[in-house]
Amino acid sequence: MARGFLPPDSWAVPVRHVLPGLPADGTTCAGEAAEALRTPTAPVIALVAPTYVSRAPLAQQRQRLDALMDQLAEVAREHPRVPVVLFVGMQWSSAAEEDESLRCLRQLLRQARTRLPGLRVCGLSLPGPGKPRTLNAAIAVAELLGCAGVGWVDDDVTLEDGCLSRLIREFLAAGCAGAVGATKIPHVREFATARLLSRAKAVAAPAMNYPHGCCILVSTDVVAGGMPGRYTSDDGYVCFRLLDPSLPDPLAHLRLVPDALCHYYVAGPAGETRRRIRRLLLNHLVDLADWPLPVVRHYFRHVLFGGMWPLTGLDSSRGVRHGLTKAFIKWLYFAWFAAIGSELYLRGLFRRPLRRIEWAPYSDVRRLTPSSPSTPQER
Repeated sequence: MARGFLPPDSWAVPVRHVLPGLPADGTTCAGEAAEALRTPTAPVIALVAPTYVSRAPLAQQRQRLDALMDQLAEVAREHPRVPVVLFVGMQWSSAAEEDESLRCLRQLLRQARTRLPGLRVCGLSLPGPGKPRTLNAAIAVAELLGCAGVGWVDDDVTLEDGCLSRLIREFLAAGCAGAVGATKIPHVREFATARLLSRAKAVAAPAMNYPHGCCILVSTDVVAGGMPGRYTSDDGYVCFRLLDPSLPDPLAHLRLVPDALCHYYVAGPAGETRRRIRRLLLNHLVDLADWPLPVVRHYFRHVLFGGMWPLTGLDSSRGVRHGLTKAFIKWLYFAWFAAIGSELYLRGLFRRPLRRIEWAPYSDVRRLTPSSPSTPQER
């Protein structure tokens, strides 16, 4: 299976760093960007807000940034001795979009500086797709600045008040080691696929007991040098890097913060959801094919397919009937998993490897608020 996926070795692409004191179209040198961002008090946290030009109109991009500024303002109040540098990533797919990305970034950076004059901000304009490209561009500058941690927040989640501040509190308490993540609160959308998937998740309890990449803060040494081009799942990479089966709690370095809450929508239209699940399964399979066996065994048995009786233990915590229903759903998921695994195996066997895992965003990215009328599902 490992040979059935053969992408480029690196996510590296030309990046323009946009910030005051640099040319209007930015600089392609991470070192120059780091020098322009450097202050006598080195930033402790680098926060990345990745998005892309066609994701939403500029007005919506500004609203999302404004919400993030609210979070960072609270961080400044609660942790005045923890300087933060913000990277706003804007990916593009054509020459026209590249120009638009630079225009958007200049406006967004001006907005950020107006809201929080003391905040160091850097725009990243780069070709997409692939969130790891944006993350790696920010990580390269964060390492030069000596940041202890790197965090990122996706553009399709909504953070409750204090979420980011609480993540930083937990991260500092742990000595800036490992990874911490927000506790995700799912909401059901109007699509039949979303309702079905939500009901299945409520029973099957999917792999959500470790930090996910929608809102996460990671020790810089975990992602030092950037994520390899082989991995398209940022949280999967962090999870497998930190999962330690030799510990009494193998997930000890991967902590969810119960009072740091973020809201998100479950699934979307059927076609987009199918592509999304295929991409998710491909990511799981690549990770399971690559990492050491003890790590793989724990992830398979206790994280991804926990409760898939009789292959793994029966989850009778909510009764035998619930445990059997959970096992049935897990077996259905495993059948899809095995089918895609067989595809990778045959591709490796016949030397026809998959060259990339297709990006699979949801087209409708309406902003969700904690007071949204959609009902959150209990976890």
